[in-house]
Amino acid sequence: MNYLYTTKEYVCYLLKARHRQGFGIHSPFVFRLLTEVIFVQEYFYCYEPIEALRDTLLENKEKIRVEDFGAGKYTERTIASVAKYSVKSAKYAQLLFRLANMNTSQTILELGTAMGITTSYLASANAHAAVYTIEGDSKLCEYARNHFAQLGKDNINLFSGTIDQHLPKILEIVDKLDFVFFDANHTKEATLRYVMWCLPKIHSGTIFAVDDIHWSPSMKEAWQVLKQDPRVRLSIDLFGMGLLFFNEELIKQDYIVAF
Repeated sequence: MNYLYTTKEYVCYLLKARHRQGFGIHSPFVFRLLTEVIFVQEYFYCYEPIEALRDTLLENKEKIRVEDFGAGKYTERTIASVAKYSVKSAKYAQLLFRLANMNTSQTILELGTAMGITTSYLASANAHAAVYTIEGDSKLCEYARNHFAQLGKDNINLFSGTIDQHLPKILEIVDKLDFVFFDANHTKEATLRYVMWCLPKIHSGTIFAVDDIHWSPSMKEAWQVLKQDPRVRLSIDLFGMGLLFFNEELIKQDYIVAF
């Protein structure tokens, strides 16, 4: 990550983010989304055990060799480092839970499992949902599987390998996608490719969450392309991620929200 770039992006984001907790929002759907989902302070039942697991990981100094498929290299990192830098923060992970819960997601897809923290949040939105997640690093897959068992999440299907290898197979067996979290290979080319592969499975209630849209100039370009897609009726920039909605009854709008 280029920290100077992301810092500049964050300053620009704050200057443009005028819509805070529903103020100045004229769309009833967006107003409800902000006030009843995005800015909700309610503490849901699943938060405590998942965050307890996160705290344990953040204290674990064991070193593991992790392969970054996006960067194409191996690095030796502590589990604490992976949990801190490669796992979505509680703020965003809990938002993903609320979003998947909002549309009563039955089929959930995640690209990039890491330690399985975010996956567990998504799986908690609906115990009867089928959750598919892909992780390239085999060691992280081992940890994620153990964490799913520890948390009692038995509705998760974890695929070990590359997204290009497994995503087409998953898309062949699912009829539709209710929720997709794109959190892997943060490049414009890969992000657009994976989104385009998933688009034929959307419906009016589908939600796409794209991670790290201000990670790099490449990811910012990808976000701009996605916002302009005619199938996207609503986009919301939360800085740490971008949300895409496809309900054709919505007037096409783009929002930058201070989250």
